[in-house]
Amino acid sequence: METVKFKGVWMILIGIISLTSCSDDYLDENPKTFVSPDALLTDEEGAEIYLVGAYDAVQDIIVTDDADGWLNHWGTLAADEVVVPGWGGDRKLIFLHQLTPSNATVRRMWESMYISLNRINSVVDRVGAMTPDQIEDEPKQRILAEARYLRAMINFALVSTWENVPLIEHETTSLNNLEVPQATPEEVYAFIIEDLQAAKTTLPMEQGGGRATKGAAQALLGKVYLQMTGFPLNQDDKFALAEAELKEVIDSGVYGLVDSYPDLFDYTNEQNKEILFSIGKEGPGKNEGSYLGAFYGPNGNVNEGGGFGTVYANHEWEASYDRDDIRLLNNVAKHNANNWTPEEGMFNPESWGTNKVPWRAWKWHAEKPNNYVNDAPFDNPYIRFADVLLMYAEALNGQGELSQAVIDMTVNSLRERVRLEPTAVPDMALGSQSENAAEILAERRRELALEGWRRNDLIRFGVYEETINAINQEGFSTAGNPGPNYNEFEIRWPIPNSEIELNPSLEQNPGY
Repeated sequence: METVKFKGVWMILIGIISLTSCSDDYLDENPKTFVSPDALLTDEEGAEIYLVGAYDAVQDIIVTDDADGWLNHWGTLAADEVVVPGWGGDRKLIFLHQLTPSNATVRRMWESMYISLNRINSVVDRVGAMTPDQIEDEPKQRILAEARYLRAMINFALVSTWENVPLIEHETTSLNNLEVPQATPEEVYAFIIEDLQAAKTTLPMEQGGGRATKGAAQALLGKVYLQMTGFPLNQDDKFALAEAELKEVIDSGVYGLVDSYPDLFDYTNEQNKEILFSIGKEGPGKNEGSYLGAFYGPNGNVNEGGGFGTVYANHEWEASYDRDDIRLLNNVAKHNANNWTPEEGMFNPESWGTNKVPWRAWKWHAEKPNNYVNDAPFDNPYIRFADVLLMYAEALNGQGELSQAVIDMTVNSLRERVRLEPTAVPDMALGSQSENAAEILAERRRELALEGWRRNDLIRFGVYEETINAINQEGFSTAGNPGPNYNEFEIRWPIPNSEIELNPSLEQNPGY
């Protein structure tokens, strides 16, 4: 019972931390048995193995294989890219904005994030305490920088989702004194920035193959600064700070756009020049797989490359694409996987039919047939170069400094690569600041769909409420529309009642 309560208060004792591999592109170690941290952290090799636990902690909650992945559930289900049917369980409640403080998914995500955070804090604290005779300074500082990047990812998810959260800066190893009060959003963001500033100073500027790098840290720092320009902080001075970080990434020459948009999501080409950081997965049958191929997938049997049936395409999102935009064919499935291959589903109009009700959100195209189900080999992109380009345009526009030249380098370069016909997907032209913002936001939706950033984008641009209220899709493929249920306080999630009962220092978010 003590262990259950302890996990419910958002932490986990170091003695039960398990270490598992996070990517086939990172470390080969995949330890499954317990090793005392004191016995492990005696040299650089042990510290590297301990760092794997931090990567695994991020994998566990950001894109976990069960129902609680943050990018999917916070970032996509509660926005306007997909709709959820009546049999969608908690996914339906997230989509409809009917969450309560007793919701099981909200509780599990809170618990999992703080458990993951404590595992990462353990790496920072314990590797940081290693002596020069145990590990040389250069690998020590690199390991700490990677862990601090991962910690920033978790804290960014926490403050984005609940806004008013406890800020846990060090490992918790005792069940005593767990009544930690909430920090202000400003305090949490300041800690995230501190971690990312330290990470970018230490890490190399390179495509890291699944490991954190300077480019990944600067891109995430730019994203964090931009989020601070919106609700609840509304700090316009952060546009310039974001611009500076993102420009360094662009000017580094390390990253670039992949020529073919569909190739980005081919599991044989995952660590490409467009990926600044992705969360590694490997499957099937290795206990390291992803469920992207089935969570987002066409109608039909999952063993034929179909989806689970709990996520359908928002028809208005589908209509936002030019008909000759390859992203439309890649991101929306109109075929039945039982009858057509992924290639036929993309390019053969005969496979599409005329009934748009069963259209599915799609992006990672499982082959036909397959035995993936929720154990596919697809990595989950976290930040890619296309995102950097769009954020850079946003940062300049926020300062009133966006130019046509920058639009051509950013938005229009993305449109250039997705045209199936020379006259398709018209270029963006410089307009007013508000017109530019609307066009950049729309392009983010088309380009980054299903990658988990849509809700943060809508909140940051100040249009979350109006967007949710505008969702209007009828038929069996939706449990209803969220607008009638939406209240402005639902821009954030409720703090679980079980946490407040265990930690009286917590206060419920307003409105719940």
